[in-house]
Amino acid sequence: MAHWTVGSGPDLVLVHGTPASSYVWRRVAEKLQANWRVFLFDLPGYGISDQFEGQDVRLRSQAKVLAELLRHWGLDRPRIVGHDFGAAAVMGAHLVEGCPVRDLVIADGVVLNPWGTPYSLLIQQNIKVFEQIPPHIHAAAMAEHLRGTTSRYLPDAEFAPLLAPWLGEKGQKAYYRQVEQYDHDFTARLETLYPKVAVPLSVLWGEEDRWIPIAQGERFAKLAPGATFTRLPDAGHFLMLDCPNTVAGLIDRA
Repeated sequence: MAHWTVGSGPDLVLVHGTPASSYVWRRVAEKLQANWRVFLFDLPGYGISDQFEGQDVRLRSQAKVLAELLRHWGLDRPRIVGHDFGAAAVMGAHLVEGCPVRDLVIADGVVLNPWGTPYSLLIQQNIKVFEQIPPHIHAAAMAEHLRGTTSRYLPDAEFAPLLAPWLGEKGQKAYYRQVEQYDHDFTARLETLYPKVAVPLSVLWGEEDRWIPIAQGERFAKLAPGATFTRLPDAGHFLMLDCPNTVAGLIDRA
């Protein structure tokens, strides 16, 4: 599994979502490394980590992987930040796998049912059809899908690394594998555990999120005792790409 560490200071782990990789955190990590020892990684099946037929990439499995990784790194009560799908992995690592944490930051997270974009759910419901789609059509559809993650238009130099892991035969299969294994039962389980959160929890949400409505973030924050909720104007679902300086500052001060 691909992973990196930058900076020095208290331990902080950044967990990406889907369809993404640790690339989305790069500018935030650059800002945080002055005050924190920042850990980044590509979840199994994502980015440059292994992708293969039959791979288990369900949420519950990613929570276990994160828990194992925290133990491997020898981290004692780190601050953990989870975005999108990674938010459920973070909450699962803490609430289900029992990983101790200093505090938690959840950003535009997949933390409550229902979740999944109309496009990804269409794929899930018609997976055998989509598996036959030619690569160039998949590439065009995937590019349009990812363009909806930010409120600003990403220039090609920024956008290309976001799209690249999901192109070609291997990338196309990897994305469909993720969607086919959407794990709504796990988020349903997590919903029953949020009232047991006993560490500080900060929730960040882009007001322009077109993938997960901000009302869902507000509802999540009300389930966890003492959670704070911060709205980010002009930020979309990938808020760290829209306003990395603001996001880094909020994580730093959480």
